[in-house]
Order: sequence, then C-alpha cells, then structure tokens
Amino acid sequence: MAKKGFREFLLGHLRYFIIGGLFIALVIVLIVIWTKGSHKSSEEDENASTIPELETTVEVPKDKYEENAYPDVNSLVSSYLGAMSTGDTETMASLSSSLSDDMKAFYEAQAKYVGNYSNYNVYTKKGPADNSYFLLATYDLLINGQNTPLPALISLYVCRNDSGSLYINSESLTADEEAYILELVAQKDFADLINQVELDYNSALDSNAALASAATALKDEINKDAQEILVAKQQKDLEEAAEAEAAAAAESAEAGASQVKCTSENVNIRASASTDAEVLGKTKSGDIYKRYEKMENGWSKIDYNGQEAYIKSEYLEEVESAADSESSSEGESAAKDLKPGDKITVKENVNVRKSASETGEKISTAYRGEQFELIELANGWCKIKYKGEEAYVKADYVE
Repeated sequence: MAKKGFREFLLGHLRYFIIGGLFIALVIVLIVIWTKGSHKSSEEDENASTIPELETTVEVPKDKYEENAYPDVNSLVSSYLGAMSTGDTETMASLSSSLSDDMKAFYEAQAKYVGNYSNYNVYTKKGPADNSYFLLATYDLLINGQNTPLPALISLYVCRNDSGSLYINSESLTADEEAYILELVAQKDFADLINQVELDYNSALDSNAALASAATALKDEINKDAQEILVAKQQKDLEEAAEAEAAAAAESAEAGASQVKCTSENVNIRASASTDAEVLGKTKSGDIYKRYEKMENGWSKIDYNGQEAYIKSEYLEEVESAADSESSSEGESAAKDLKPGDKITVKENVNVRKSASETGEKISTAYRGEQFELIELANGWCKIKYKGEEAYVKADYVE
C-alpha cells in the first residue's frame, strides 16, 4: 500500500491506536503491513520517517527512543498495564483522561481470556505538548490455558496535569498532535520495534499450534463478550435513568399533593380514570386521601393504600392545611399595615387560591421568601398578582 494509504489508515485509527492495549494480533499487525518496506535508506537519514511531508507546526525531533529512561513514566505504564491485565477499568480510567464504555467493555472481556502481564519495557520519545511523552510499551502476556507467553505492544500519549502528575491522554488529538505522533510512529526506530514484536509474535505462534489456534479464536470471543458487557451496561443505565425519572416524578407529585376528604358513601375507587376501570375499593364519608392531581376530565388521582387510584372529583373536598388555618391575631395586626401596591413577602409556606376562601380552588403553594405585589387587603386575605393573574393568600402568612 502507498504511504498515503498508511497515513489515512493511521489517522482513521489514531485514537484507537493511542489508547489501545489490544495485543499484537489485533492491531499492531495492521500497522506493520503499512509500514513494511517503506523505510528510507539509513544512508539518507538514520532515523528518517516512513511517511514524508507530514504537516505540523511543531518540530518533530528525530532522536532515537529512550528505553526505560523515566521512572515516573514507567510507574504509570506499569500501573495501567497491571489494571488492564485484570480488567480493572476503574483504575485504568483514573490513570487516563477518559475511558469510553466501549473500551471498558473490551478490557473487561479481554481480561477473561488474557492475563499475567510481565516483562514491561517502555520506549519513550518527547511528545508534541510541553512535558509530554509518546511511548511504545512492550510486554508479555499469557492466554489462559497456555504456557507460552506472547509479545504485545501498546502505544500511549502521556502528559502532565497542572499539578505535575502524569496521566494518559486519551482525548481527541489536534491536527498538530496527530501529525507529530504519526511522524514518530513512522520513524525507523519505532517502526523497527513494531516489526520485531510482530516477528516474535508470529514465531511464537508458528512453533505452537495450540497457541496459534487459541489466538485465532480469541478475537471473536473477546468481541462477543465485550458486546454483551456493553449491552448489559446500557440496559442498566436505562433502568437507572427510568428509576431516577420515576423518583423525580413521584417527588414532584408528592410536593404538589393535598389532603382531600370524601363527602359521600360507597364511591368507587378505580384503577384508572374511567367508569369502566377496575374497582379497587369504596369510600366512606369523611375518609381522608392524599390527592396528587385534580384532572380536567372530572377525576382526581389519589393515593389508595400505597398505590395510585382514581375517584370522581365531585365527591372530594380539600382539607385545609395548617397554612390555611385561621390567622393569628399577631398576623392580622401585621397585615393591617399593608397597602395596595406594596411588595409583600411570604414568611411561611401558604396556599395560593382563586378566591378569598378556605374552600377556594387551590392554584399552587407560595413558599417562604417569595414576593408578590399586593392588590387589595380585605377580611384577612391578600389579593395578589400571581403569574399574571389575580389570586389570594391568607394575610397572616405574609409581611
């Protein structure tokens, strides 16, 4: 394939390559196919790129990689690979800027079949950002049930945060970063390292038929299990979202609920707002219920023995809350000082009604600290402007 094809391939898979961790059979072989045979002669440039004319505003050094040169980088890589070997994606995520659900599912699935990582070596070059590194790390792993280790390789872009701590940068790359890292990957020393890992991998498979068979089957098994893990997580997320939505709806309904009293005997309590719905029980005159909603179709949604039920609204009347009880003399005395046009402040939660009566239809609840314009004060009631309409609250609950 032409060099341009390699560049397009690697750009299209760069994020996957950078945060990969798939062992050599699944990813690195593909990269080697496009890099083989494309080196310049060592006489031209000892560490030349295999991809000419990459455009980047950041100068790309041509120094040979450093092997195990930075203890703090090695420690980060060791922790990351150790977590990867056991499918500990939470630790992996804590060491990186992000780890998608897809990748978490892959690593969790991979750990069921592959483990016992060992023999880490870290090959580091200066990264495109200040105090950053781009590296290839080689290691050995065992497929479960096999005794021969397989060589593997991972590429990582390592940066420092504001506090100076290292982390694996798995965010989307800028155009400059992409071009810079492509140039590094294509340099002869890194390309030779990738080729050598591939040769060692193939040699291990060629000398062990059982290992070759296990490695061939592994990709499909991992992908299948990863898909199942991902679907299960998505289902769990949907269930949790539905539970949260239901809880929020219940909380909202609870906040708007009022106490109502039944005024008639033997009124049917039904499972839905229809005279054809299942009868759940019958009322007694004076029974008290919690009403969640007074519906426009003439029904009320109530709580009946812990479940939602419905009853004709004509048989119910509201039971006054403490906020609608008779006003105190202290409140009445304070209200006498109020004048039309004053801004009044609610000092205790109070029902807002359509008329100046304790049996008037409740519009809403006014909460402590809310302010309204007073239109008129009469008989212990304040006529106010409420959401553009006239409404009433008890005078002893405002100031």
